[in-house]
Amino acid sequence: MSFASESTAAHRALRLPDGRRLWVKVWPGRGVPLVLLHGLLDSGEGWDHFACTSRRPCIAVDLPGFGRSDLPTRPRISAYADDVLAGLEQLGVERYVIVGHSLGGAVAAAIAERAPENVEGLVLLAPAGFGRIRLAEAVSVPGVRHLTARALPFALASPIALSAAYMAFVTNGSRPEGAMLARTKARAFEALPGAVEATRAVVAAGASKRAFHRRRLSYDGPVSALWGKNDRVVPRGHAEGVRRAFPHARVETWPAMGHHPQHERPEELHAFIERACAPALRGGTATSLRRAA
Repeated sequence: MSFASESTAAHRALRLPDGRRLWVKVWPGRGVPLVLLHGLLDSGEGWDHFACTSRRPCIAVDLPGFGRSDLPTRPRISAYADDVLAGLEQLGVERYVIVGHSLGGAVAAAIAERAPENVEGLVLLAPAGFGRIRLAEAVSVPGVRHLTARALPFALASPIALSAAYMAFVTNGSRPEGAMLARTKARAFEALPGAVEATRAVVAAGASKRAFHRRRLSYDGPVSALWGKNDRVVPRGHAEGVRRAFPHARVETWPAMGHHPQHERPEELHAFIERACAPALRGGTATSLRRAA
């Protein structure tokens, strides 16, 4: 079977029950669909290369407040999860594997708990939501938040500043893709409200009395989590939070990798996902996804 390509992808604007829009990008394929959820300051387009090199049908979501999607109803992970679930219902996709990176990992875990009967497997890539992230808490302090809000758009609009920050904090020295730089620069001043809401959601998720890392989540399907040994964004110690929430989870740490496996180790990530959810991914077709696309 040939790989999918950018030309085979279809953009869809889904209307949520309250009238807000959720944008998704859909690639056809065979097997159980992969629902791809991005991290902070990214969008569904951050999964383009991964989806184009996968034989699986893929649905990359612009999380609320990012890409072309409208803001969430409130800065809580549960609000993001509810919106994604409503979008998947509109697409008519009933069974899927969720792959969530960073912020998207927290949303993926919330979806698995809300709709365990629909989730064939859960793959968490350095997920937020399984412990407190001090950097997010620091930039959420009122005075600091104001300064960050003023400076962030200018930093995102500068390819030099963005590349330096990306290489220093996100990856283990890997340069960002040109498409990512262009996309981030184009949306630099539009991204701020979504970034603020998402940061508040991550802070609330880490501090909540019902935080994921303080209880067992009601999802018993396959769970695999992955961290880079050099991750400077979400601490590797949060893997213990994943094990507390999902005692049956398989957790791996990859050496010489930062926070962005779909950019740093794309081929290995494909293999990781296939291994992680092999029972769910072996068979089936994506007829409902093809109709939706």
